[in-house]
Order: sequence, then C-alpha cells, then structure tokens
Amino acid sequence: MKIKLLITALLMAWLGTSLAQNEVLEKSYDISRKAKRGYLGGTEVNDQKQTFDMIYVLPSSARKVKIETYTFNKDLDLVNTINEDWDVDKVRSRYKWFNFRGDTYQTNALTASITMGGKLVFRKKLITWKYRWWYGTYIKNVKMLEKVKPKSDAGEKYVFRGGAYEVDRDSSILVVAGRQDSPKDGLGSYLHYDLLKSDNEVNISVMANIDFPAPYAPIFAEPLRDDNDMANDDLPRDWIVVFAPQGGVDKKANIAANKFVYFRITPEGKIVERVDFDAPSSGWRILEAYEKNNSVFFYGPTISKESKYVNQLFSTGLVATTSADEEEKATENTSAKSGGMFGGFKNMVNTLSGNKDMGVTQDAIDNMLDAMNFNGFALAELSNGKIKFAKETPVADFNSKAVKPDDQKDIVKFDGKKFSTFGIFFASNGDILINGQDFKLTKNKPFGAGQPAGTKLYKGVYLFQFDAQGNLKHNYGIFIDQKKTAGFFNQSPLTSDMFPVSGNMIESADKSKLYWLMNICRSIHKEVDTDVNFFSTTTTSTWTPLYSVQYGTIDLNKGTTSDFKLLGESEKKKFYLFPSKSLIQMNPFIIYLSETEKGDKLLLSRMDISK
Repeated sequence: MKIKLLITALLMAWLGTSLAQNEVLEKSYDISRKAKRGYLGGTEVNDQKQTFDMIYVLPSSARKVKIETYTFNKDLDLVNTINEDWDVDKVRSRYKWFNFRGDTYQTNALTASITMGGKLVFRKKLITWKYRWWYGTYIKNVKMLEKVKPKSDAGEKYVFRGGAYEVDRDSSILVVAGRQDSPKDGLGSYLHYDLLKSDNEVNISVMANIDFPAPYAPIFAEPLRDDNDMANDDLPRDWIVVFAPQGGVDKKANIAANKFVYFRITPEGKIVERVDFDAPSSGWRILEAYEKNNSVFFYGPTISKESKYVNQLFSTGLVATTSADEEEKATENTSAKSGGMFGGFKNMVNTLSGNKDMGVTQDAIDNMLDAMNFNGFALAELSNGKIKFAKETPVADFNSKAVKPDDQKDIVKFDGKKFSTFGIFFASNGDILINGQDFKLTKNKPFGAGQPAGTKLYKGVYLFQFDAQGNLKHNYGIFIDQKKTAGFFNQSPLTSDMFPVSGNMIESADKSKLYWLMNICRSIHKEVDTDVNFFSTTTTSTWTPLYSVQYGTIDLNKGTTSDFKLLGESEKKKFYLFPSKSLIQMNPFIIYLSETEKGDKLLLSRMDISK
C-alpha cells in the first residue's frame, strides 16, 4: 500500500537577529497499516540523485522478512514505494543494522561481582531475548544460575575492586582482579593484577599480568565510544581501564597522587597500550573515553585537594563491583530470597554464602557521584601513546564565560553540583564541545509518579566549548522547561523531566556556525505486552520516552547563540522522533524523521544548513 500525502506545511523559523535566517520545510504522510505494525529499520541517502530511503521492517518469520521502502526527494516528495519479501540472510548481508534473530532466542553469559569478603566471583546467567516490533529491539529477561569462584593452578585467590567487561558478541567476559600470593596478602592485591578472560562455561584464562610500583585500583573501566552508531553488543569496542594510586594502603609507598595509568584492551583480551601519565587532578572522575581521529579524549569533573589520593576524596569507589546492571541485580537478588517462616534465615544464608550479588552497579555509583560537589572540570587527549594535553578548569571560569540566548533572562549558572554529561563533539577548527545538564533531586516522592524520593528531575542544559588544547572558551546555557509536559501520561510512573536531553551538533557548510539540535522528552508511550501459555496469561506494561527536537545555532567564532525553537508541531498534531533512526544528513540539508504516537503518520522536517 502506498502512503498518501496529507498536507504540506512550509514553516519559517528565525534563529536570532544576529544569525542567518533558516528555513524549515515540513511535510507529513499517512503510513500503511503494515508499516505501522513494524519499525523503521534504517535510512539510506543517495547524494547523487538527491534522494533518501526510509526502510521499514514488518513483522516477519524466521526465514522471510517483509520490507517496505519509501523513497523521497530533496523536497520531501514521495517518489517511489517498494514492497519486498527477502530471505533473512539477504537482509543481514544487505543491512548492518538488521538485528532480528527470531521473535525469541536465548544466550548464556557470565556476571562478575564481589563477595562480602571482597573476593571475585562469577555467576552464570541465562538470557532470554524477546523482539519488540514497534522499536526493532530486544528486551531481555535474565535468570541467574550457579556461582563459581576462580582459582589458578597455584591456588591464588582474587580480590575484585571493579573492572569487568561483558562482551556479548562472544559470550565472554574480561576482568581485572587483584592477585593475592597468599590468603593474607592484601597489599599484594593492590600491586599485582591479572587480566582474566572467561567464556560462558567458566573456562578462565589469565591473559596478562599487570604490576604497579605502589598500591593502585581502577577508577574507570568502560568500552570506548566513537562516532559509529552501532551498539556495542553488535560491534564491541576496545575496553579502556584507568588505574590511580591509593592512599593509606602502604605507608612506605611514595608516589604522587595524580600518577594515573591507562590501559587499552581489545575485546579478545589483549593489552595493546599502557600509558603512564600525570592526571590534571588526583580527584578526577572520568566520565567517558571517546575516540576521534586516532586520539582518545577523557573528560569529567574534579575535586582538587593537595596531596589527597582519589580514594581519600570520594566516599565510594568509582568503578562498579558487579558487571550486572540494576535490573539484572534486582532479578538475581529476588531469586535468592525465600519466603515462609524460615525466609529470614535462608536469606541470611544466601547473603553469607555469596548467592546474592553484593556488588554495586555503575548506575548506583554514578547516582551517588552525580550528587557530589565538584570544584573543577578536566579534559585530556591521548594520542600515539602520549598525553597531548590534560587541562583542568575551575568551576568559577564557566560562569565568567557563560553565554545565553537573547530571549533568555538569566544564564544557566554552573556550580559543579548535581549535573551530568551526555555527549562530546569535535568542530572542524579543532574545538571540543561537551554537553551537560543540571538536575535536582526530589525530597519527596514525585507527585503522581511511581518513583522514590531522590529521583532526578533534569533542568538547564550546558554546552562547554574548549579549544584544541583544552582551554575553556565559552559556556552556553539553555533553560529547558519540561514542567509543561511533566504531568500524567497513560498513568505512567514516569514524567518527561526525569529524562535528560540528548541530541546532535552539526556544523554549517561554511563551518562558522554549529546547529545545536536537542532531543527533549515530550511525552511517555505506554506499551502492553501479553504472554499467553497453557497455565496462565501475563500482561506487562512498559513506558518509553518520546522525544521532539528543540534547535538553535551558536556562532563558533563570535561565541553567541540564537534563540531556540521546536520542530514537529504541524497540523495541530504532535510528532515524536523515531526511536531508532531520526536524523538524515543530505547536503545541504539535515532532515528529521518523526511520527505520531500511534505511528500512523510520518513527518519529515528539512533544515537548510548551507547558510
């Protein structure tokens, strides 16, 4: 069935008196009933013909895949529609984004975590994946199985201070663990670490020995991020682990508190790089390692106190002591509980025996750290095995270089308290831009929401602009008012201001301006999933945030910003970004793809970035 043009709306948006006029063209279409039941799998641009394809994947079988492809020209006119049935293998070879492996499938994996005594323990887990056709993604259900303690041939036992990487593609796990040469060798476990690799049958191999001249522990352990939008599950990146010296462990140790050590480890478990470097602050909370043009960039807030070590500045460790996420840990601990009159005793036995996951997840650690007060922000670049720069900027400098839109009364003040970051961008002139956002913690349970006190409600947005040497140039701040959409949604336990902003930054053709395109939550979608078996019927409700785009520009040279407008309010209907692919670049345009909550109408929004 072809989709039919409903209406064409030409909207003019003014991006501030000091910046060039920017024209937005919007057109909307009906979507076929079949496509409505599927999802937008991907998009393809033909720059030569100045056309782009939207490729819908419809509910299909394990052998055949139904594809509907809609082709539009640069003026957003529909020029062709194709309906096809393809073999699954053909779709997989044709489209890298195609992730369908059947309506359900199972995988075996391992979780690494800590025991009550601080030792490393592995747990087997069975993961059942179920496909959601509306999103084109899988949801997982985890069943935790037996635990296994690792021991080497020499009977060495491992202390786990965090640092594990589950490589889903290979059903394997990498772990850095402190090695004890004797049961009471606590100091040795800070000086000597083993890089362990295990398959899902708990066949454990020592991949490398890591030694330090003084007590060290991991303070960052995450996969690299990059410009590729493929999920790490499908394309595992290298693993970055950063160690920092620990104070008070060995009084004889004499090493500066900022002598950090960086490791780059392949998903197969090979250390390809070790770099010793001077961190800009011993109290550096590294948030992300991002690879761009063969360099790795680190950034995050700092607490600077002279001669203090990282473990003396933070009240919690910085790296998760379990590779399980919050949902998996909750599932595991629930399954370890026992009811009845002996439930309390059995629960205590489960805890002491290690049946419960005693580790702290990265989300739980981040929530504690996000609420702390920091007095600086640091950025560093590592290239060719050396640190090119590592620069710390005091919090006060961000407010002295604050920039706001003309129609905004006040600046978004940055005080180093209760904020998080969510993205990094690299401009053609070498500038580095980092997004961040303020939040507040609710003192009481949010009104009408099924969330506890202490829930994050997100507020103002920042964009930090640094030069190529890490010096702060400007701090752009935009107030985001999500209170207007923070009410009840389908009796949802969530509200829109519980979700941080995300988005994209795209340079204009002449590289003088940056289009700042913020995805903000505008509503909550409710989906009901029903499982029917011989004995019972289970109904599960899930809620998913729906986003729209708030957009404006900044002048990279002048350090000014426009006012910000909202896309997708045509026909008196509300459109929300597609959950998978929502942005197309086709010179000289960027095109946003949105749909109604029901998925029955499509909105194309084109912005000319040549001006």
